[in-house]
Amino acid sequence: MIRDAKYRAKLSFRARGHAELVERIGGIFAEIDQRLESRDCVRVLELGCGYGTVLLEAGHRYGPRVEAHGINRELRDGNVDIFRRNGLERGLIAPEDATTHPLPAIAYVDVADGLPYAADTFDVVFSQVAWRYFGNKIRVLSEVSRVLRDDGIAKIDAEELRPDLPPEYQRLVEIWDDGRLVTFHDYAARFGMVFAGCAEGEYLSFGKTPRFGEDLEAVFQVDVAEINRGWNGVKCVYRLGAGTPARARR
Repeated sequence: MIRDAKYRAKLSFRARGHAELVERIGGIFAEIDQRLESRDCVRVLELGCGYGTVLLEAGHRYGPRVEAHGINRELRDGNVDIFRRNGLERGLIAPEDATTHPLPAIAYVDVADGLPYAADTFDVVFSQVAWRYFGNKIRVLSEVSRVLRDDGIAKIDAEELRPDLPPEYQRLVEIWDDGRLVTFHDYAARFGMVFAGCAEGEYLSFGKTPRFGEDLEAVFQVDVAEINRGWNGVKCVYRLGAGTPARARR
């Protein structure tokens, strides 16, 4: 059981709801509404779901018509007990239903190692804020593409640059082609991925993109917090090379 003080301290970061999501990736309820016009149930996945607020809001809004899944790296980042507590406090779960209310399914994995789902599983995949902490970012996006259905949509708060970091570490995805820098924007555009604008900057929007990342080799990555505890984010460096998949070197 998480201590109350720690739970409260992390609320503003780990319990962002759909209102905050709209500021960062344009929201997901419209995507769900659109897909519910042609099917009975929509499967949704959030990477770095924290305390599960958006997933709980989706469950409250749509009931069984949305199958909600979330991923956290560790139990302490958000678990079913925290989901329940968060839902009760926000009025998304009725007190009388506290022990029976269906909660989002949650998996605990490092997304850089792959997503624990079959291909073509989800209609909507989204993430806010967590991108900066992902290792092997190209593989994460490749895995998102794999688990998307053919008509699925992914919306990832995938910032290109971090102006709050020193210049050497502002670019979180670095791609090199024979000594020439290929920006993450330009590389993504080759596969029809789009950086769309929103109130809090921009986000990466894409559908199923089977060959994304197949021509990249992961060279190294660095957690900048290991250099300075006041910094955060994982910088990933790749090079272009035909037929070399983006697998992180350990």
